[in-house]
Amino acid sequence: MISSKSCSVPISTLLAAPYNLPYGSSIYAKVTATNDYGTSARSEEGNGAVILTVPTKVTVSNSLFETNASQVTIKWTQAV
Repeated sequence: MISSKSCSVPISTLLAAPYNLPYGSSIYAKVTATNDYGTSARSEEGNGAVILTVPTKVTVSNSLFETNASQVTIKWTQAV
């Protein structure tokens, strides 16, 4: 019986010591299977995840604010 086919690692763990991976890093992983008879050899290395980067700064201009009786809308553009 398979008890788990996945695991989660918080991004904060990968950014902190001892890993200290920067944003944009690719994540490589190898896994093993364990049962009552022992543990398998490690799998081939897999790579399917990237630590997403911090969003870039945006620019908000006073000319991009729109108001009416029920709401305020703020529009922005990506800073260059």
